[in-house]
Amino acid sequence: MSIKQTPASGFQFQQLNLGHESADKPKSNAFAVQLAQFQTQTLNTLLSASADGQSGAAGIFGAEQGDTNPLFAGQDSAGGQGLSADGRNLGLFDPESGYRMMSVINQRELNYQAEFAALTEMGADVTEMRAEGMELAELDVSSSNAQIRAELEEFVAEYNAWRDEYQEETRAGGALADSNAARMSRYELEQSIQNSFTGAADGFRGMNALGVSIDPGSGRARLDPAALDAALADNRSGAVATIDAFSAHFAEAATLLNADNNFIQNRLANLGRVIDYLKTNKTSLQAEFGSGDAGSSKGIADALAAYQKMAAGKA
Repeated sequence: MSIKQTPASGFQFQQLNLGHESADKPKSNAFAVQLAQFQTQTLNTLLSASADGQSGAAGIFGAEQGDTNPLFAGQDSAGGQGLSADGRNLGLFDPESGYRMMSVINQRELNYQAEFAALTEMGADVTEMRAEGMELAELDVSSSNAQIRAELEEFVAEYNAWRDEYQEETRAGGALADSNAARMSRYELEQSIQNSFTGAADGFRGMNALGVSIDPGSGRARLDPAALDAALADNRSGAVATIDAFSAHFAEAATLLNADNNFIQNRLANLGRVIDYLKTNKTSLQAEFGSGDAGSSKGIADALAAYQKMAAGKA
């Protein structure tokens, strides 16, 4: 799923209509509430700004920057003084809120870089899982029970290794915790295994009838050799045809996940765009909002290291 975009004209300032305590003086508590709402939209707006080739605050706020935005109220009269020693822009109406907003942007930048690296790796691994699924199509009725079992055991082992590799990264705080593309990749491949319609034309109700299933507790794949042997003894040609159908369906699911304009590639394109935007415009953003706290690498350090290696390779 791609990052949600906002109108290309920039942030809608009517959403920051705060009211007044007295003549033209914004209420502090209302400002804090609206700034919290604003922070949740800022990074999404960066996407549309980068697409339009805008930069700095103009890229976020469009042509309406100025007195209509309470964050910038009084900036003209105090402008030009730069940041304070602690990184605040004292020319803003509320320097602390501007600083906090930049802290959010700093953290999001690291999160996006980590997600980009982790999702790139996941996409490559989905391609490898596609190959594992396709290997099952090499089985036929002449294959021995031992050979069929060995191929299915290998597939189950590879699937579980793939799933386990991203278990931590998809949990809260991980590099892929907020990645719908990662969630859908895990879901679609799992559903391919659980699909009860696979093999229906050959007398079976999914791979479960051949002993291949998903454990409801762990989410890992498993193989019941006794169920497989029973299926082969009862309807060998139908069992092999079911495995062949599963192979095709699983490979197709993996192909679609990595296809252009689908989950993984769309997300990577959007992440790349906002990462490039921040790289180009971060200095000007910090000059206008304050430096902000540095982002934390907690939970995403490995993915960030992978991103830095990727970035160095492109330099």
